Amino acid sequence: MPDPLSELVTVSAIDDGIVEVAIARPEVRNALNEATALALNEALAAVAIDEQVRCVILRGEGSAFCAGADLAEFEKATAEPASERLETLFLPALRSLMTMDKPVIAAVNGAAAGIGVSYVLASDMVVMGSSAYLKLAFINIGLIPDGGACWHLVRKLGHAQAFEMAALATPIAGERCVALGLANRVVEDNQVLAEARSLAQALVAQSSQALSATKRALREAAQRSLNDTMALEGELQDQCKASEDFQIRLAAFRQSRRK
Repeated sequence: MPDPLSELVTVSAIDDGIVEVAIARPEVRNALNEATALALNEALAAVAIDEQVRCVILRGEGSAFCAGADLAEFEKATAEPASERLETLFLPALRSLMTMDKPVIAAVNGAAAGIGVSYVLASDMVVMGSSAYLKLAFINIGLIPDGGACWHLVRKLGHAQAFEMAALATPIAGERCVALGLANRVVEDNQVLAEARSLAQALVAQSSQALSATKRALREAAQRSLNDTMALEGELQDQCKASEDFQIRLAAFRQSRRK
């Protein structure tokens, strides 16, 4: 396991290959300045390639998940092309969340705003507190959602709901996020991390190879045709069937049916 990579982003090993990656700037509601964004890129890249890690929980310290980009620093960098700044500071972590071969659970306490929403949308499962919310606040300063938020939202919500969320900066509370398919669970605020850990335990009890293949198939289905998706499913299924884990689990299943 990697050691904590930064005071701004911590990496903590839990049981059974579960790791928590936490943004640790609670005094500014975990707003991402350059140092924090780069530390998060590094932390997620490290856990992505660590074979001992089987599930990742992404969270924020204190009262918020992530309030977005640090505006004090952002104002100093307005002359820098947005595309370059995104590619350097934010997109590496977002790509790691989506492409690592292990599930990622976002544990959302309080606000996830601006680019913070993109980290939630890039995760595989989402647990939210009863007072948590997602807010695309970009429009309030004359910008558009970025970090892949537009791609995720139009696929999850359709154009009308995605447009309202982005164009009006409407905060979406936890219960509404579940109804819209943006989150999996809403629990009491003090139970968010416990619920995320419970989900992580359930995930690591499954076949690591099958989980990885499931994540890949679902992620790629958003960009492939039906025929291409079915072909990929067959390819991944053959890989799973060739594994020792499949043989062990199949034998156990057959044994249980004989009882």
